[in-house]
Amino acid sequence: MKIKVLLVDDQQLVREGLRRMLELDEEIKVAGEASSGEEALLKAKDLNPDVILMDIRMPGMNGIEATRRLKAQGSIAEVIILTIYEDKFLAQSAEAGASGYLLKDIKQEDLVKAIKLAHTGQSPFSPSLTRSLFKQFANMVESNRKAILTPRQLDILRLIAGGVTNKNIAQKLYLSEATVKRETSSIFAKLDATDRTQAVAEAYAKNLL
Repeated sequence: MKIKVLLVDDQQLVREGLRRMLELDEEIKVAGEASSGEEALLKAKDLNPDVILMDIRMPGMNGIEATRRLKAQGSIAEVIILTIYEDKFLAQSAEAGASGYLLKDIKQEDLVKAIKLAHTGQSPFSPSLTRSLFKQFANMVESNRKAILTPRQLDILRLIAGGVTNKNIAQKLYLSEATVKRETSSIFAKLDATDRTQAVAEAYAKNLL
């Protein structure tokens, strides 16, 4: 059975070019076209495509919002964002539920491959975006580091950094000594530390203090 594809782009010439590219592959069928996000929602409901090639900038509803609504409506179509914008809308597209993100200068064979990958549940991205993906992932990891410890554990860690004993930490934070010891052990585990000195050093390295 052929992979049914819906083309969504406000420019007719772009849609025609995509159709010609895709019709060269016998495993793909262009089931329909849409020129706006609103029309994409209607066509997706009527045609039940397997994959949707979605532009971002369109009059009215943009491609990201259309993708978000498609997913909210329960569409099982895999949405691939096809755009001229390199990584500007990458994170927003992923958040909206897109399966892939490709640039419009993609070659015919790469576009076909991407559609087939998406159809099998994989996430195709333009090769030029690999560096950007790693950078965004690194930024996400960095921001999440500050959420490694709970607020209580951060309070305890600050006192540990100040050289305060477990007994005095318990008194200052109105906790039992047993709770302080338990939380301290958890702090050590999360920071991959074996003692107070190493925990404080790791915390400074991760900008937690």
